[in-house]
Amino acid sequence: MSTTVLAALSGILAAAAEGGRELPMPTWLYGIIAFALLMSGLALVWAFRGTAQKWAHEGDDKVTPFHGTHPGAGH
Repeated sequence: MSTTVLAALSGILAAAAEGGRELPMPTWLYGIIAFALLMSGLALVWAFRGTAQKWAHEGDDKVTPFHGTHPGAGH
């Protein structure tokens, strides 16, 4: 079994040594596309930056602290 695995690996390595695949576009273009996707995601997040305050009710700013308020917290 190990000879079969070694034969397969040597075939893969030989194919990789001959030359890899050609990329469909230049490598720098992948970076530009990734940067554009990042910026569009940031723009989407920025567009909703004040949504929580717009939908909040009048008394929502008075939050009771959670720490120490549950039963058994005084140990």
